[in-house]
Amino acid sequence: MSKLSISSERAANSWKVTYSDLLTGLLAFFLLLIIKAEQEANTTFKFADQMKDVIYGKVMYEKKTQQLDWLYVEHAGPKGIKLLIPSEIGEQTFFESGEDQIVINFIFYLRAVANILRNLELEKIPERNADVFRKLKATGKAVRIDVRIEGHSDAVPLGRSSRFRDNWDLSTARAHQVAKFLLSQTPIPESFFSISGYGPFHPLTDIDRYDENRRVEIYLDIQLIEIENVIAI
Repeated sequence: MSKLSISSERAANSWKVTYSDLLTGLLAFFLLLIIKAEQEANTTFKFADQMKDVIYGKVMYEKKTQQLDWLYVEHAGPKGIKLLIPSEIGEQTFFESGEDQIVINFIFYLRAVANILRNLELEKIPERNADVFRKLKATGKAVRIDVRIEGHSDAVPLGRSSRFRDNWDLSTARAHQVAKFLLSQTPIPESFFSISGYGPFHPLTDIDRYDENRRVEIYLDIQLIEIENVIAI
């Protein structure tokens, strides 16, 4: 084959090399897009856990700066961030025996908890993370922000004159009073709140009359849920 023929063949095939390089570049570009999309998806679906970690850090900071040694805080994993308010702090009692009205002198401690909730700015999470919310919506998911108030009691039966059927009923009423107070003291929407009463069925100690069993727990929870289960907020 002559040199001219070889040169002509190379010139004729040069476009194949260019085309191959272009395909390789495009493939690399698409791979980068896929990797980026997967990373964003992973970050998006971990949003709830990440936000709970952030909330826990903020609560611990507030507890330390406000010197709230009486407030028990725990990262309870799937249940959320737990804030436990004991039945007594010093000489102050949360509730009178068998009653659901918050004792006036205990309001000081509840205001401290309300101040923590205000500083967390839970109500601003949807606005500040609008992009994440939109991406989740496209996958059929939504974010639920829950401030769950749980009431607990000891196992001592209520007297016949009590306004409540049993300790279960009483613990629910106490949780409701705490929720109403926090609603009045914070800008958190009512739709974020939920209450429940467990009576004596989840004691901190097995001693029936032990004071610490009479308590209120607050859980700050962020969850991903199916979009059909969303209640508009």
